[in-house]
Amino acid sequence: MRSSSIKVEANGKVDQVKDKSSSNEAARGSLPFKILFRDYMESLVVAIVVALILRFFVISAYKIPTSSMVPTLKVGDFIFAYKLSYGIPIPLSGGERWGGQLPQRGEVVVFRYPGNESVIYVKRVVGLPGDRVAIRDKKLVINEVEAEYEPLPDEAIKDLPGREFYAAFKESFAGSTHMVIRSRSDESDSFGPVVVPPGHIFVLGDNRDSSDDSRYWGAVPIKNLEGRVGLVWLSFDWLNRWGNERYPSIRWERIFKSVR
Repeated sequence: MRSSSIKVEANGKVDQVKDKSSSNEAARGSLPFKILFRDYMESLVVAIVVALILRFFVISAYKIPTSSMVPTLKVGDFIFAYKLSYGIPIPLSGGERWGGQLPQRGEVVVFRYPGNESVIYVKRVVGLPGDRVAIRDKKLVINEVEAEYEPLPDEAIKDLPGREFYAAFKESFAGSTHMVIRSRSDESDSFGPVVVPPGHIFVLGDNRDSSDDSRYWGAVPIKNLEGRVGLVWLSFDWLNRWGNERYPSIRWERIFKSVR
């Protein structure tokens, strides 16, 4: 009887040892998953923080919904704007920037529309603070100096809807050269002159007769600037669709095209 009792106690001890070993193996099995999950979450948080910093301080992406900047920017273009071009944005300052500087005449900029700052506009800078801006017979005049215009062949606007009603030109002023289009009718169209107030810029669309710009709602406060447009990174052509007219074609020639 005594030996039988000892045998039972021995078996009990063995069972206890096995139970402890099983729990240790389960703990070791769950440990790699916990480490992987923690590493994944840390990487995700870091990626989100970096993306937010880049979005707020360095670069932002926008889509072009209208034709006001044709032919430079077309409907369906997706663009990148560099925020550091005009200084480092100061959070919660209402648009103030550290080390801010003025844009150059001729640069294409993204800004918050003065009438509704939740709306983003894209236009070309033509006047800086103190400049005297006018349009005479559809020609831009800055500080009594008329921009130079070189007619371009119709091939330059071959994909523009209603292109027979427009004429394309190479416009040059203040060291900037770019394409603009004007309506073939009413060559006597004029504006101004107006003097750009301090702390503001005067902007125009490159589609001069189909653009809502500073001619209609005034100069843009410099603090409303979001950044300088650098390039087109993608472009959809919704006028030429495929797949039973459901999908836009891609303008491959515009991908990663610089904007000037």
